Amino acid sequence: MADSRKKRTDRIGQLLFIGAQAAQALAAERLDPLGLSPRAWGVLSTLRESGPLTQIELATALSIDRTAMVYLVDELEEGGLVERLRNLQDRRSYLVTLTPKGKARRKKAASELSGQVEILLQPLSAVERRQLVELLTRIVDHWEELNAGAA
Repeated sequence: MADSRKKRTDRIGQLLFIGAQAAQALAAERLDPLGLSPRAWGVLSTLRESGPLTQIELATALSIDRTAMVYLVDELEEGGLVERLRNLQDRRSYLVTLTPKGKARRKKAASELSGQVEILLQPLSAVERRQLVELLTRIVDHWEELNAGAA
């Protein structure tokens, strides 16, 4: 078993990918009955945390292709979960904002997803969970710094 674990350290990207797939699968299972995808959940959560954003800002925040973001916002708008409002700072763009229905759906989804985290992180102690979050946050922050320099 120890030899198997040693080999895994050589493929950190694959481990991160498989972990992300597991989280996505569990999230999709919980979100599907609410008519949401994990990406739609990401939009609703980001808007809740950040307030209204342009589609470009949303796409950047969620690392989603801009064209895909247009379709995703269209879908959420058709469902009455978000609306586009003219951006008073830049009349050429629109801000995407949560509707009351979107706020309620996001809250319900958050409740459903709380169990998903427990399933995914069951093998980790509370200390290990905090460490995992801290380490992944450092990686993400570093990645964002690298990409900010490239932009």
